[in-house]
Amino acid sequence: MLRRAWRRLAWYVNGLTERSKCTCYLEHERSVHPDREPMSEREFRRTHYADQDANPGARRC
Repeated sequence: MLRRAWRRLAWYVNGLTERSKCTCYLEHERSVHPDREPMSEREFRRTHYADQDANPGARRC
């Protein structure tokens, strides 16, 4: 039961920090594009946030 609660908390925190998007990106790059170097987590966040600023979509803030 404690393990399940810990996993749910980790999932929630990873979603808030968008770490799951970075992990998904890295998995994609390694499986689909093994010949090229993936961006670092820092570069990924920079690019992701720049894209969000350029295309805000339905965000409220």
